[in-house]
Amino acid sequence: MEGFSNHRFGSVSMVTSSLGPNDPKVGDRTRSGDEDYLFVYNAGNSQISTGFGATVSAVTGYSVTVSTTTSVDVIIGVCRHATLTTGTYGWLATKGFLTVKMGANNSAAAGDNLTIGTDGAFASVQSGIANYGQRLGKTMGAIASGATGDAFVNVL
Repeated sequence: MEGFSNHRFGSVSMVTSSLGPNDPKVGDRTRSGDEDYLFVYNAGNSQISTGFGATVSAVTGYSVTVSTTTSVDVIIGVCRHATLTTGTYGWLATKGFLTVKMGANNSAAAGDNLTIGTDGAFASVQSGIANYGQRLGKTMGAIASGATGDAFVNVL
């Protein structure tokens, strides 16, 4: 896979507002344990907290935002380790067993398929969404409305 490297300076929890010559470049990919990651820039007006998905911001390449519309947007990763505040670079998980945040009024039973909800939170396909978007993964257990829980996620 082009741009995929197991060699990186720092960890996948790295968040920085400026890049040095030895830092990853936006669009770089890596693996840590059994999880895959994508290096991005948060160009949105809101932070991307752990458990939330991000979509491309349509500004440039791998610039992302947490602003999503239920069942409409396509996400490219989930914030896994450290919050990406606005104007920072960091890693988003693209595949693995992750903790996700369910949106308000969106609960999930064990084994439900997930799609993106509003503002980076997740929604269950089985919770009555008629026109679900991208199927992002599957819950590993029940997750209450507005709560976090475990899921297998595969977004790219």
